[in-house]
Amino acid sequence: MASTSKQSVGQILSRLGRCLELIPIDPYGDEMSVGFYEKEGTITVWSFKEGNEVSSRLEEIRNRIVALGDLAISTNNPHEFYFPGGIVYSRAFKFLARNSVEKSPLIPIPHGRIEVKDLKSNMILFATPREENGTWIYTVDGEGEAERPQIRIRATVAGLVRYGEMEKIGDTELKFPCSSRYDQLVRSVLPYARNVTGTEDMLEADDSRGQMTTGTLGFSQ
Repeated sequence: MASTSKQSVGQILSRLGRCLELIPIDPYGDEMSVGFYEKEGTITVWSFKEGNEVSSRLEEIRNRIVALGDLAISTNNPHEFYFPGGIVYSRAFKFLARNSVEKSPLIPIPHGRIEVKDLKSNMILFATPREENGTWIYTVDGEGEAERPQIRIRATVAGLVRYGEMEKIGDTELKFPCSSRYDQLVRSVLPYARNVTGTEDMLEADDSRGQMTTGTLGFSQ
C-alpha cells in the first residue's frame, strides 16, 4: 500500500469515503490527528501517521467506539466498523468519536441502567428500553427531587431527538429510525441531551477551535 503521506485529499476521500468527524489531537496516541470516514455504511478510523503503534492505537479506538455505541466490528479490517441497524447516525456519532479518542482508554465501559444526573435539579434522568413488534422503544423518566420534573424530562427527550437523531413517538418515548436497539448509544448521548444549551456551546467552541485544514491533517495538496 502506498504511503498515506503521498496521497491527495481526493485519493483519501475516494478510498475511505465522506468524513464523519475529525479529532485534531489524540492525547493517548502521540498527539496524532484521527479521522472517521464512512463509505457504503462502513466506517474507518484513520490517521495520516503510520506504523505498528499507530495501527494498534486505531484498533483500540475502533474497539472502544464499538463498545460505547453498540456498533459492530468489521471482519475485514481492524480499523473498520458499522451501525448494525443499517443507518449511520452521524450527529450522534460525533459524541462517540469524541469520547473514544479524547477520554482515557482505561475508563471502564459503563453498563447497567441508562442514567445521568440532571444538571438543573437533584433528579436522576434515565431511559428504559423495551421491544414492541420488533421495534425498540426508549422511555425517558426521572426520579428524585425537581421543581418541574416533566419539563426536564421533555427537555431531555428533545435533546435525544436533536443529538441522538431519534424519533419522538410519545411525550416521553423515542425510537431510532431503524428501530434497532442501541442502549450504549443512548447512554453516550444522554449526558449531552440533558443540556442542549451547554452542548451547543461546546460544539460551537469545537468548530471555532477545530476548523482543520487538510494541511493540519497531514494531507498533501
